[in-house]
Amino acid sequence: MSVNSNGKRSLIKRGGLIMLITLFLTMLSIISGCVSEKSAEIRMEGNTNQMQDTSLNTRLDPGPGSTLEMKHLPQALIDMQYKAVYEQLSAEFQQSVSEQEIKKLSQSFFQPNDVFSLQAEYSLNGLIEYVWTDSQENKGVSAVLDEDNTIWGLQIVNLTAHPESDDTFTKQEYSLPFKEEWFTYWGGRNVLLNYHYAYESQRYAYDFFIAKENRTFAAEADAANGSYYAFGQEVIAPADGVVVQVVNDVADNKPGTADETQPAGNYIIIDHDGEYSILAHFMEGSILVKQGQQVKRGETIGLCGNSGNSSEPHIHFQVSDQPSLEQGKSLRIQFKDGVDPIKGQFLQGEP
Repeated sequence: MSVNSNGKRSLIKRGGLIMLITLFLTMLSIISGCVSEKSAEIRMEGNTNQMQDTSLNTRLDPGPGSTLEMKHLPQALIDMQYKAVYEQLSAEFQQSVSEQEIKKLSQSFFQPNDVFSLQAEYSLNGLIEYVWTDSQENKGVSAVLDEDNTIWGLQIVNLTAHPESDDTFTKQEYSLPFKEEWFTYWGGRNVLLNYHYAYESQRYAYDFFIAKENRTFAAEADAANGSYYAFGQEVIAPADGVVVQVVNDVADNKPGTADETQPAGNYIIIDHDGEYSILAHFMEGSILVKQGQQVKRGETIGLCGNSGNSSEPHIHFQVSDQPSLEQGKSLRIQFKDGVDPIKGQFLQGEP
């Protein structure tokens, strides 16, 4: 639910540009938002950047002093180019992990015949992130870098799938809970594409932002919620139903902070014949519906905010088998028109 991903990523705007990001290097799957003891935690600041080509077909042998292209990162580790990778880590990262550790972890993780393909690529708020998985979708690699190709974050993880629920969709068909175009920040069926996936209660949840010119906020603005494009935008009912729970009095956070004591913040739960949509992080006082009220698909139910366990304005959306964020099981959503949101995608909402 949180943009912070339980401490793995936090976004803080300073002077309209700077971000703080924390990622982990680990050989093991992330379980319940935690990392193994073999992890390096680093903090660093980033700059604006444009997207790059990410083909993964070429094996490489960079010469002395050459710069490794990020499109080749998993293959570089397979080809034992540990020095080239290490030299592109930020200075802070190099203080947390050695070249020998990169080598040791890679040798125990990658196999010579592994083939990785790109699953997500996006540039946002001054950083670029890439996510790759192998052909069996058992292994994943994620990298975050700046405009100089300096690596600020790297995750190397074993991926755990849940086919028993991945292949079972909701009985009802749902629309996206917004109008116009929004950006999928968390969405997909592994922990690198969607950190919610580690938790049964939120496994198929999504977090949506609004991004313009690779930013979620106006570059010249201060750190107020109003500088974020998503703040105050309409949130709509994803299907016909009856409102069963509403919370509308939680204060919005200052961007870069979060209220973990009230994870959902201001939220609405709607009953759709035994399936329950949960929409969270509304703006304080903006919810327009009440418990027991019938709503129609596409009806405006409130405004996007930054309440609860949220570090910047966004919509958290999921469907569960119970009217509870903590106790229910998240269901894979059958979207109208066959939409399947994946991290990094822009999606057009209801007209």
